[in-house]
Amino acid sequence: MSKQQPPVDGYCEQCGFNYDTGDLQGTVTLLIRQSADCSMALTKAAAGPDPNVVRLRPEPDVWSAIEYACHVRDVLEVQRFRIAQCLAEDRPVYAPMDRTGRVKQQKYEHQDPMEVAAALVRFAKEFGAAARVLRPQELGKLGLYNYPVRAPRTLGWIIRHTAHEIQHHRHDIIEILAKVEPPIVPKPKVEEATPEEGATEEGATEAIATEEGTTEAIATDKIVTDKIATEEIAETVD
Repeated sequence: MSKQQPPVDGYCEQCGFNYDTGDLQGTVTLLIRQSADCSMALTKAAAGPDPNVVRLRPEPDVWSAIEYACHVRDVLEVQRFRIAQCLAEDRPVYAPMDRTGRVKQQKYEHQDPMEVAAALVRFAKEFGAAARVLRPQELGKLGLYNYPVRAPRTLGWIIRHTAHEIQHHRHDIIEILAKVEPPIVPKPKVEEATPEEGATEEGATEAIATEEGTTEAIATDKIVTDKIATEEIAETVD
């Protein structure tokens, strides 16, 4: 859950993304998989005991899970349009996305989380399809990018930056939901069932039978012992 502006080059200590490693195909595959993670986290929370947790901000100046998910969805759509613009124009100038203005203008907080989750996955696949077919000379094309400062950026950088946006906000969504979701209450411990009445009586009968058998065995032993003693006395007398 980030308040500070993440880097747009090199290594991001907050989410672990590295602009300097990974090939195009691997980066796109990662982007699609992590977009699905964002979608799944949002869907699971919205289907839980309190669906409104997706709309809760952990702090007043930190977006909610639904707001971050809407942002990721819109980033994927805007960046796909920028790929097309870069291929169609010689030196494109990308219009600002207005990421903060969209939150209120498009009422992110009130959007349907299931629809947002589905659109997020769809736009990730569409972005991936557009990015995978780019050739090396196309990846090197420059355009004027506005975030975080106005500067020329290659199309290859746009692909990596989009992947960073998804990885970074996947981290935000999961961390926010961990803070605002209600705790899972463990199920009460099931007490051991007491023996049924019939079983108790049966057990008692068995115990009595055992007791009787033991008494009979003792009596039999006494008779045998007495007989042996009598015979020994008789032999002595003889």
